[in-house]
Formats: sequence, C-alpha cells, structure tokens
Amino acid sequence: MTRRPCTPPVLPARLTRRMTTIVAVGVMLALTAGRSSPAVDGSGASTSQPATQPFAAGADRPADPTANRRGPARKQALERFGGNPASERAVADGLAWLAAHQDPDGVWRRAGYQRRCPANDLCSCPALTRTDANMDVGVTALAVLAFLGAGHTHQGGPYAQNIERAFEFILARQRPSGSFAPESPMQMYDDAIATLAVAEASVLTNDRVFRLPLERGVRNLERAQQHDGGWDYTADVRTARNDTSITGWVLMALKAAAAANVRPSVETRWRILAHFDRATGPDGRVRYSDKGVGMEEDPQSGQIGPRFGPAMTAVGLYARTAIGLRGDSPDARRQIGLLLGELPSLDAMMHRDATGLHNEYYWYYGTLALFHVGGESWKQWNRALRNSVLEYQEHPTRRDGSRRHSYGSWPAYGPGWGKWGRAGGRVYSTAINTLTLEVYYRYVPAFLAPSGLLGPIELRSRVASLRTAPREALALCRAFHADASEPVLVEFLAHRDAAIRRDAALALAELGSPLGADELRAARPAADAAMRRRIDDALRRIAARPPAGEFGPVTAVDAVAKMLLFATGDASVYYGQRVAVMREGRPIAIARVDRRFTAERAAAATLVSADADVAVGDRVRAESSP
Repeated sequence: MTRRPCTPPVLPARLTRRMTTIVAVGVMLALTAGRSSPAVDGSGASTSQPATQPFAAGADRPADPTANRRGPARKQALERFGGNPASERAVADGLAWLAAHQDPDGVWRRAGYQRRCPANDLCSCPALTRTDANMDVGVTALAVLAFLGAGHTHQGGPYAQNIERAFEFILARQRPSGSFAPESPMQMYDDAIATLAVAEASVLTNDRVFRLPLERGVRNLERAQQHDGGWDYTADVRTARNDTSITGWVLMALKAAAAANVRPSVETRWRILAHFDRATGPDGRVRYSDKGVGMEEDPQSGQIGPRFGPAMTAVGLYARTAIGLRGDSPDARRQIGLLLGELPSLDAMMHRDATGLHNEYYWYYGTLALFHVGGESWKQWNRALRNSVLEYQEHPTRRDGSRRHSYGSWPAYGPGWGKWGRAGGRVYSTAINTLTLEVYYRYVPAFLAPSGLLGPIELRSRVASLRTAPREALALCRAFHADASEPVLVEFLAHRDAAIRRDAALALAELGSPLGADELRAARPAADAAMRRRIDDALRRIAARPPAGEFGPVTAVDAVAKMLLFATGDASVYYGQRVAVMREGRPIAIARVDRRFTAERAAAATLVSADADVAVGDRVRAESSP
C-alpha cells in the first residue's frame, strides 16, 4: 500500500496565537528566569548568577506568521498592504495551472510537465538545463509553497489532494539524515525549500505528521552550515564556500521552523548573522558568494572578486528583519535605496538588463524584503511590482472563448532573457510569481510583528560574553529591534565607563525610552560641540514623547512570578516604565515593565507593590516618567 503520511490530524487543525497563549508557553516564567543575568558593568565579572531558563524556547516564540492567509484576515491584509482583485485573480489562475500540471505521483517536473497538456495545446518553456530528476523535490516544494501561501492545505479545500500528493512525495524522499536530495548537485536548495514547505505546513495545520521530518530537516541544515555562517550547494562543509542565495532560503526555512517551535541552535543563528555582516559591503550591496561560482573578473582591474546583484541585496535586507535587526539602520537604508533605484520592470527584465540579474527571482526577494520594511518604500515597490508581474502572466484563449492550457501561467524565458527560467521552466516561473503576489497575506509584516530568530534572551547572553569588549557589545545591541535590545541597553546605563553610559542613553532615546535622560544631562557639559548636538537632539526627542496615559486591561497574571501581561493598544511603552494597576478608578498595585511585545501590542511587567491581588480585567495606566 502506498504510504500516505498526510493522514487526518490528531492535533487541532489550526494553530492560534492568543495573547494568553504567550503566557501558557512560558513567557513570564522565561522573563523571570532571564532577569538575573551577567551585568554589563565593565568589571569583567558577573554581578549575579544567571538563572535557569526552562521555558526559554517559548519565550520569544513568534506570533503565527501565517495568520493572514485565511478568512476575513486575508481580505483585510490584501486591501491593507496593496493587493487588489487583479492580483488575487492572478494567484487563483496560477494555482489552477500548477494543479493541472502536477503528475499523479505528486511531482511537478520542470522538463516533463508537458505530459499533462493536451497533445495539440502544449505549454511552452520546459526546463532546458539540469533536466534530470535531481531538482524535483525542490521544485515540487516550491510549487506546494504557492498553495500554502494562499492558505490551502491537505486538510480540505479544492487543492487538498494536490497538496497531499506533493507531501507524500517530499516526505518519502527524506533520508534519516534529514536531507531530501543528498545526491543532488543543488542539494541545499532542495533541502532548504523542502524544509520550508514542511515547516509552513506544520504551522498551518498542526498535523503532527510533519513534526519529525521538520526536526530532521532543521538538524540537517544545521550540520551543513559552513564555518563562516552560510551554506553551499551541497552539505560538504569542507568547501568553505558561503552562498548568499542558498543561505536566504535556509534562513526562510529556519524562520518558519521556529514558528512551528522547532528552533535551530543559537550558534547557528548567530553564524547566519555573521555571514550577512561579512557579505554586506559598505555601499549596502551583498555579494553572491565568497568562493567558486559567483566570483568574476572585474573588467577594469582584471582582479577576481565577488559578483553583486540586486537579488542578493534584497536577500540581505530580508535577512535583517528575519534575524531581528532594525529596519532603519544605515545598512538597511542603503539597501532600501538600492532596491528602489531598480524597481521591477518588465522592459528591464526582457530587454534592457544584459546581466540577466533583473528577473523574477529578484522581484520575489525584493518583495519579501520591502514588504517587511513597509511604509512608502513598500508602496513604491509594490506599484511597480504588481504592474510588471500581472502584465506578463499569460491568458490565451481560443476563438470560442475557452482557455488554452497555459492560461494563468508565466513564461520562463524568451529571446535574451530568462537566465534562471531555463533551469526551472514554466513550473518555477509560475510558482515563484504566484508566491510573490501572495505576499500581502502570506506573512505578517515585520514592522508589525518584529519577532526575529534572535531575541532578547540570545542577545543578553551574547552581550554577557562580550563584557570585555563593551563597545562591540553596545554596537550589537543597537543593531537589534527595540523589543530585543531595550532591556539590554538599560543595563549599560550602570557601566563604569561614562562614554558607554552616554552612548547607551543615546541609543535608548532613539527607541523612545527616557531612562537615559539623566545620564545625557550629566554628559552634556563635558561633550564637544558635535556630541552636544546629539545629546540635545536626544533630549528633545524624549521631551516630545506623548504624555503618559491609559493602557489596556490586564490579560494574564502569574501570582507565583509576581508578573502580569497587559494590553498596550496604540500607547507607547518602554522598558522600566512604572505602571499602576487600576480597579474601579483606584490604584491597587504598582508594576515595572520588563518587556514589550510590539507584535501583540502587549507588555509584561513585574509587581513592585500591591494592596490587593491583581486580576484579569483590571486596567493599567502609566504612573510616571523619569
């Protein structure tokens, strides 16, 4: 009997991430454990012993990144982030084409999909290079991701059988090592994309059939990581080659696995950051690789050096948000400028770009990167993207109005264009363009849900290991999003070096925290003119903070840990802020904010004093500001 791994799930069909679930997985206990940590006082010794962290794995668990893929949330996200009925029709047509060109064994074959076409209506653009079966698992995983991206699963709906057959093939290909394609010359592309598909299916369905394959897949990716933090074409770590394109896919897979609560090791995560730090040039461009394929001769100097291209810059910008870094750093701003300077253009792809690097692959990564940045940058990119992708989707019909077989798909190549399409064929081009147009609801954007692979627990631990290099540690903190960096930056205010205290106070002011105001005032008299201007700007920013006001209700209480979780709504909150818990208009307790959760519009706080037991539903307001 054919193995059918996608059986009806025993666990609930849909994961949910309510605010109370954050507590259930141990957020507040993890915060309690994490508060006693090595201080960054510059003494070279720990001022306290780190506590155990039994719930640390759940502490920074991201909110469900797939929450917008179904139901009313999908329509709302589509409208909010720039999709429209035309983009949705394009997605529907793309999925219909993919479903019609899947073989009965679940595989989408790059070169053989024409077997699914009528003899008198063959779809063009089969793969022309690398036409063996080695890449079948990766391309099949890419195609099934397009269905998952629109919220379809094997548990029901019009494409349930297509998805089930695809996963039967993918899971059957996995070896005990965790690799899905150990013989493939493109092994790590295959392994990364297959692991990504398994992870997303696990998050969407909570079907435990995916759990062990996902765990094996993640461990396989960890073992294949190169010493310098990237990945190469194969799992051979002796090559010492770091490929940014492959590393981007691995990062996506590990990010999705973390959402399914299968976390890569902390060391793996830090080494990914190290790769992107090394691969990013001073102008913001990101190199393709540091060895072998991807190195080329400079026509001016004759020197051999790394190749740069817009897609790799987009991968680098996406990586920042996926890891947990700030999206407004100098590097990020340079990368945003580079992408906006080369907006998606069908004319550029098919006629003007002689390098072949302005293509649908660039559009895919540029879309992911700028979607997570948001704002005007995203709006500008999206206008160009949507027009370009929709324009070259094929909609051929016969004289009687009936659709030809290529209807809804995208051509993969043509005269003078289609560098990667010649290897991926029409299956690849249709899958990746469909995924691109699903971006509006496929993920929750990072500017709303900044949960990265590295959070405050990992950052605090790394800073403690750098206590003899405080400037390096401070610079590392400043690179991270406020949700992760703010609690650690506050500790630098107690450092013995006045310049470190001052710089930490400046960094906190950038995040909207007034906790360093006294330090800035103390540093101002001895500062030079340039530093004085920076201090004055920071103090003005602190003074311009909205007045302290009302927050939302208490949503969870841990009496043992003496902690509470409360909704913040649209009000700003900062680490260390004192808040009053109110009941019937009167304060019953005072608490101190220990962590803010931007994605959940919530904050956790420790009780300082209480006249009565705090209960769910009590209201919270700001007590005072420094």
